[in-house]
Amino acid sequence: MNMSTQSQRLVALAVLAALAAGCASTAHLKDAETHYYAGEYKAAAESARQKLAEAEPEDRAGQRFILDNLYSGAASFMAGDTADAAEDFGRAADGIAEQDDSTFGSGYPTRTYDVSMAANYKALALWAEGDTESARVAFRLTADAQERADDRNAKAIRKAEDEAEKRKADETAKAESETASSGGGSGGVIHSLMEMATSGDAGRQIEEYKAEYSSWSVYDNFQVPSTWFLDSVFALANAEMASDLEHASFAARKALGMTESAPAKSIYELAEARADGKLSASKLDNVFVVVFENGLGPEIEERRFDIPIPYNGRVYMLSFALPKLVRRGAAYSKLTIRDGAVAIGDTSPVADLDKVVVREFQARLPGIVASQVFEAVVKLAVQVAIVEAAKEKGGAQGAFLASLATSAISSAVTGTDTRHWNLLPKELQAIVWKKPKTKDREIEIWVPGGVQPLAKVALPEKGLSVVYVKVPAPGLPPLVRILGAQGQ
Repeated sequence: MNMSTQSQRLVALAVLAALAAGCASTAHLKDAETHYYAGEYKAAAESARQKLAEAEPEDRAGQRFILDNLYSGAASFMAGDTADAAEDFGRAADGIAEQDDSTFGSGYPTRTYDVSMAANYKALALWAEGDTESARVAFRLTADAQERADDRNAKAIRKAEDEAEKRKADETAKAESETASSGGGSGGVIHSLMEMATSGDAGRQIEEYKAEYSSWSVYDNFQVPSTWFLDSVFALANAEMASDLEHASFAARKALGMTESAPAKSIYELAEARADGKLSASKLDNVFVVVFENGLGPEIEERRFDIPIPYNGRVYMLSFALPKLVRRGAAYSKLTIRDGAVAIGDTSPVADLDKVVVREFQARLPGIVASQVFEAVVKLAVQVAIVEAAKEKGGAQGAFLASLATSAISSAVTGTDTRHWNLLPKELQAIVWKKPKTKDREIEIWVPGGVQPLAKVALPEKGLSVVYVKVPAPGLPPLVRILGAQGQ
């Protein structure tokens, strides 16, 4: 092999090695996000669905497109197209199940809360559609997903670790094979660089990064308290037999155990009283619940690290990226419910979705860091091996080869997967109160500092009435929907 051919081959290898890890993002869903954040919910759903339509037909419902279906479902839900939303969330759930059953990783790396929230929104969409029986089944599946959340997360971490070990062995073998033919070698280099990457200044930067998230407040398990709360409200509002009331009590107890909030306590007390026969169904005719999904939950950005690594008389740059969790704000601090000029009360927090997201982020972070640093080290080891081989060749051509290889690899960063369901709420609030005694039983929903009501809602006369309000950001069009007893 002449020097020119070898130069081309090694520089090509350098670029491939540098970009091998790649970077997965939600870039293809950016238009959907932009529409959603502007309050153009129908356009957001259409944009996400268009991406699905452009995919191969046999893949549209598969695991590769879980996130696309979650986006279109969330947007359709906000647009009031609840039938479409139920189908979207159903396809996402099918994709998640397919991915769970596979023996290898591919597609969107689902989180445990994705499972619970997809099932939760499908159930809510069916309830909003008035399909009480299907909603009942969906809520029970949601409860099952919640009960399995801790086991599912542990299984997902084990699976990711197995995949990382296999990828580590494959990439090491490939790097050694490719660089050996050029007179270099990367096995010992990888070991030496890994030691340097996990000690000294490099190790300190990584440990400081991980410590940033250790102080974030989280729940004790991987369940979603707001989902338990909504499950209990549905079961109480739509109870047809004793088992429904028992489930309402069970789900309310789960929610109360995680949040100890006033709304969760009120629903638990109502469910217990109904289950014990101390409260008749007709008494619920006088009760309403306002559920408020508030703001936007955390999003994931990419944080780049460029760490100088001295090796054999030269200074190389260890470059990689890690996920950065970024908190976003609430739409409003609360909602105030009024009966005409009289303020009935305010919504109060039931569940903090930030805590749910961070809990799982913390659990999976060690594996993500280990994988990203190793991939960056392999990239750097190939660079070192190529440069060392070029130095041995000597002369102008050797120097030229070394400079090309160094430039090619140093300009590329080992990316990180920033895909994430960015349309989840920041928190869920609620209020449980007595219905107004006026003839139309109308309530007004106000935001702090508002000059006019966010909405006016005439509550159904019969049954426990549930008003669902969702606002992603201040000033955006809200979703206000009466769910109520028996899908009213």
